[in-house]
Amino acid sequence: MKIIEQVNKILPFFKKPSDIDSFKNILVVSNTGLGDTLLSTPSIVSLRKSFPEISLTFLINKKMFPLFDGFEFIDGFILYSSGFINQFKVISEIRSREIDTIFLFHSNGPEDIFFSVLGGARNILKTTDNVNHKFLKIFLNSANIDYKHNIEKKLDLVKFFNPSTISKKMLIPYHFYKKNGFIIKNQNYKYLGIQMGSQDAYKMWPLENFIKLANRLQSTLVKIKFVLLGATRAEQLISYNFERAIEDKESVINLCGKSKINELPIIINDLDLLLTNDTGAMHLAIALQVKTVSLFGPTDSKIYGPYQDFNFHKVIQVDGSFVNVAPKKQRGSDGMALISIDQVFEKTHEVLGL
Repeated sequence: MKIIEQVNKILPFFKKPSDIDSFKNILVVSNTGLGDTLLSTPSIVSLRKSFPEISLTFLINKKMFPLFDGFEFIDGFILYSSGFINQFKVISEIRSREIDTIFLFHSNGPEDIFFSVLGGARNILKTTDNVNHKFLKIFLNSANIDYKHNIEKKLDLVKFFNPSTISKKMLIPYHFYKKNGFIIKNQNYKYLGIQMGSQDAYKMWPLENFIKLANRLQSTLVKIKFVLLGATRAEQLISYNFERAIEDKESVINLCGKSKINELPIIINDLDLLLTNDTGAMHLAIALQVKTVSLFGPTDSKIYGPYQDFNFHKVIQVDGSFVNVAPKKQRGSDGMALISIDQVFEKTHEVLGL
């Protein structure tokens, strides 16, 4: 990283002049987590529908690729891995494809500047609200400080090229919309997916609240199966503690850490509802048109929450922004704890049609 940071200091002197007429071989970059990648898909769809003649390549985190393999709006992929040596592989791919325009929809520095400039692209656009971004001069766009949904901010980059079509719906490959059956279901039960983890701990509703909510839902006359989602070791521990604490253990289907990324849509298709923090699983359920109840405190649902099919997706938002004054790793769950069990119970009850 330090080597790349040092090299980046001189890269602005080597960047080719921007030329919006050079718009033939396009690279779209969203090489971080699941949610951020999904939030980029409306812009990808808008580019493909507006400019069917262009070559459209997707630089994506290799962990996310199985979920997008065969995506109908993409011509090819570059699989991203972090690390100094891997950046030269990316640069080689960009050069071999003669990429002229790069959309950095969601990417981390310093690597994104490194491979974009050395890849030889004329037009570099990056989603940023940082008016003091040290490389702002090499971007075709300026910082976007408008208060709007993250999907709209990405679309603003596409609008530099006067697209004929703007799509605002997240999508994944079509074949996932027809797949279900990961869970052997009993028609007498409602299947409530629960995503208790999150990329950041401060976005997580307290575990004890999920446990109390589940016990309360079990006390109703409705038969419910709780399907636990997640992947990381931390999420697996949370799911284990949930399963151990809940009164009716037979009601738990613990799939945390037991599925692949390309199996997650099949699981979500089996659900009647996904109850979730601000997570990638939330965005995936939204893309699949599976009902959600999402919980927001420190983050703003009007920026990162549902942006389509509002009849399917309900949000509980409290003002937990006070935790954001601390560095991310030092933030607690105090903001999320402002969401009451009563609020979540009532909204879950409503969406499940109980």
